Amino acid sequence: MTFTEQSLSAQLAGIPQGSRLVVAFSGGLDSSVLLWSLFRLLQQNNPGAFGLAAIHVNHGLSPNAATWQQFCADTCARLGVELRVEQVHISRQSGASLENLARQQRYAAFIRCLQPGDCLVMGHHLDDQAETFLLRTLRGSGPRGLAAMPATRTLGRGASLRPFLRPLLRPLLGVTRQALEHFARAQQLQWIEDESNDSTAFDRNFCRHELLPLIAKRWPTYRENWRRSAELCAEAEVLLQELAAQDYALTATQDETVIAVAALAQLSPARQRNLLRYWLQRLRVADPGWNTLQQIVTELLPAAIDAQPEVSWEDRCEDRYEGRYEDSGESGAVRRVLRRFRDRLYLLQAAPSLTSTECYDWTPPAPLALPGNGGLRVSPGIGSGLRQLQGTVLQIRYRQGGESCRLAGRRTRALKKVLQDAAVAPWLRERLPLLYAGDELICVPGVGICEGWQAQAGEPSWEVIWSPHSDIPAC
Repeated sequence: MTFTEQSLSAQLAGIPQGSRLVVAFSGGLDSSVLLWSLFRLLQQNNPGAFGLAAIHVNHGLSPNAATWQQFCADTCARLGVELRVEQVHISRQSGASLENLARQQRYAAFIRCLQPGDCLVMGHHLDDQAETFLLRTLRGSGPRGLAAMPATRTLGRGASLRPFLRPLLRPLLGVTRQALEHFARAQQLQWIEDESNDSTAFDRNFCRHELLPLIAKRWPTYRENWRRSAELCAEAEVLLQELAAQDYALTATQDETVIAVAALAQLSPARQRNLLRYWLQRLRVADPGWNTLQQIVTELLPAAIDAQPEVSWEDRCEDRYEGRYEDSGESGAVRRVLRRFRDRLYLLQAAPSLTSTECYDWTPPAPLALPGNGGLRVSPGIGSGLRQLQGTVLQIRYRQGGESCRLAGRRTRALKKVLQDAAVAPWLRERLPLLYAGDELICVPGVGICEGWQAQAGEPSWEVIWSPHSDIPAC
């Protein structure tokens, strides 16, 4: 197997005319070959076919980091290629691997640098792909994980959360490191060697230096064989995604963080787990693992309709597969909670506890931020909702127990019963902000307006809206 500039050119056939290719340039062998070859293609072919730039991420983990940065700067200056250097700080977190933390920061740097029309080009090669396949096999990954690194995908998030989508391309995945090194020596290229690559304390290096040489002696074609297995797993994952999309259409509700239990219960356990993975993936929540999914299927779904079961797990926001949280720039741990209420499953995010005696002044129509509990705002209207109380200072309180409520046109009842009848989820009842005028309860957001405070026909009014602060609602 050989590598040529022409073989690289064939991998770029789908790149839109005028795109700027931005090389993730570490200064190592693979990214050096990639940058040089792209530079040569621009010289030999149409110079306007694509733009060329590079990003170097300085993690600051090696005593040689400054020397590597200077090498990359000198190389790009010699080629006349624009280089952007990003300095990142790796804060070691308990239970998190240094490799994953560095990856998160690296991808976050890419996101900061890329502009519309850019395509990030990375130098992962066939040996990297084989290592990834082996590591994911050892971790017990399913088809999605065993598909390893895709040759192309999008980088970042879609419009539903934080708009950012850029293409990512790996044109060297079919080329061995040996072929890249042969090409580099023939072209008299220089590159740097990261001393940490020799440390078998890292899982990937242990596979590279200890396991794979033994495998190669017995099965010399293992790279191509595993590549084919990864491609078959990718095909299987496509089919599973298509099936999950069909099942999701039967369970989806107007709120994407909520799905219907009845339709989900009609599926086989395997399809239930497949659908749950798909749903979490849509919400950009990392796969919680087979054990947690099985707990959801065996404990949460069969629970009695009047029960309030829940399953929780820690989401470290680092995708053990390819390209979800590792490319979002997010880090740290988030507690996810899946709760069932009546015929619905709710995906939630753990929220800080509240003190029932907390009280806040509010003068609508200005919005009000509630510490640890989102915020309140009003939407103006006519004749429907709370009558406008311009300049009136209201108070926001939380339930303390024993409150009563008389909604407009109804009799006085215990607030607890009012919330139950309104199907307010149990975990939200203690967090629901209540509007008071003096000591009188006048509005329960999302439930109703109390007698005497509702707007009359033709009278200016407000709809009071409470928004829990989270892309995924807090529990």
